Amino acid sequence: MTGPQRSAAHRQLDVFVGTWRARGLSFGGPEQVAADPRALAVSWTSEETYEWLPGGFFMLHTWDAKVGTHPFKGTEILGYDESEGGYFSRMFDNGGNHPEYTATVNGNVWIFTEESTRAAVTMSNDGNRMDLRWEWRQGEGEWLPLCDRTANRVR
Repeated sequence: MTGPQRSAAHRQLDVFVGTWRARGLSFGGPEQVAADPRALAVSWTSEETYEWLPGGFFMLHTWDAKVGTHPFKGTEILGYDESEGGYFSRMFDNGGNHPEYTATVNGNVWIFTEESTRAAVTMSNDGNRMDLRWEWRQGEGEWLPLCDRTANRVR
């Protein structure tokens, strides 16, 4: 009996490997209103690292961010589930959140989704920039912008 085999699907995650610095704006919060969802924007800065765990099946993503004046730190595990035929992500942050995402990739765009948040991550053609657009909603409400960031690979 053989165990899991690393596949081309696993290797597609290689685009994330490295250290990234991100800047942008965060819009989400209890005061956010649909009529002007970007009105209360605060700055976002972060340093983020993606690296393969031993074996090359799972990727570790850690971040250390400042959102406005608040620290935002966390860990994410990304991988590919052969039996499900898709990518997944499990995040854990210092606010006690632990969402479970499914992910798809089409060309250079990765889409991460779960019930109340979703993201489109667009990789530049040279692989040195990520544009991240996150959205969120409360209950069955409309999707609102959560944050817009650009991450640049650190050489």
